[in-house]
Amino acid sequence: MTFVWMFPGQSSRYVGMIEKLAALHAPNRDLLGHASELLGRDLLACYASSRSDEEMFATNRDVQIGVFLANHMFLQILQGAGIVADYSLGLSLGEWNHIVHIGALSFEEALLAVEQRGLAYDAGPRGAMASVFPASVEDLEPILKRAGKLGIIEAVNLNSPRQQVISGETAALEEAIHLIEEELFLQPVVIERQVPMHASMFRPAGEQFRAYLSSLSFKTPHLPYLPNRLGHFQEAPTQEDFVELLSSHVYRPVLWRHSIDFLVAQHPDAVLVEVGPKGVLFNLLDRRWHRDIRKFKMDSAQDTAAHQSEVLEALRALGHAHAA
Repeated sequence: MTFVWMFPGQSSRYVGMIEKLAALHAPNRDLLGHASELLGRDLLACYASSRSDEEMFATNRDVQIGVFLANHMFLQILQGAGIVADYSLGLSLGEWNHIVHIGALSFEEALLAVEQRGLAYDAGPRGAMASVFPASVEDLEPILKRAGKLGIIEAVNLNSPRQQVISGETAALEEAIHLIEEELFLQPVVIERQVPMHASMFRPAGEQFRAYLSSLSFKTPHLPYLPNRLGHFQEAPTQEDFVELLSSHVYRPVLWRHSIDFLVAQHPDAVLVEVGPKGVLFNLLDRRWHRDIRKFKMDSAQDTAAHQSEVLEALRALGHAHAA
């Protein structure tokens, strides 16, 4: 079996996720304290379940730090159980957890970079994003062309054959939603009302972030690098490759469908595990897309501890357990 960790993006969040993960696994409490020291903030207080969603995720910086930490906490649970993966990849923000997992940056370096990424997003052009399901990119192209008369609007997350995310200027997005409702009889869901991530108009945020990326020292990874920008491995990535791919990633499409198709084509025995909050990536693998693939998610809305025990037992049975 070939194990693949999938790290989700910043839409995979909810109030209480950090507290829950800290309570589930003692090393996560230590990690949270360490991260608080690095950032000079009390992160347990910042992500306390007593705060509302609007308070907890008031800025994109807070969103990105919170999801990055939650993803890494789920990873620590797997690592604590001695379960390892052959490959990993991450959707949008999740690529930063992928960067840590493959050894290109330390957790500390990536955490500080994610904070700078969030600050660049908060300072970038304003816009909005919406998820569309079930629709193909080809279904959306003529609608986006017409809505584009009101401003920039693009398909930016190509997540599966039937799920896409559109992003751009608010007026153009609203027109695209109206046309999709009227002509495709679908109901797009607005998932972001401030930040037009991955749209070409968001390039200023990417250029601001590039300056910080250039100050980092990326290491040669011990596992393959599978960037969102390419949808396949970047062979022998250099410092320049990381800077270019991670900065242009901010304002170019996420090729998630291409990435999953690429890995599954190479490894038909792949076991895909979502390592992060909720189950967005798990749910994308539906009856019409890799329906027979083995898949798991680490999170649960019910008894998370019991659910994780079942997942860890199943993964051990598939043969990827090492001494913890």
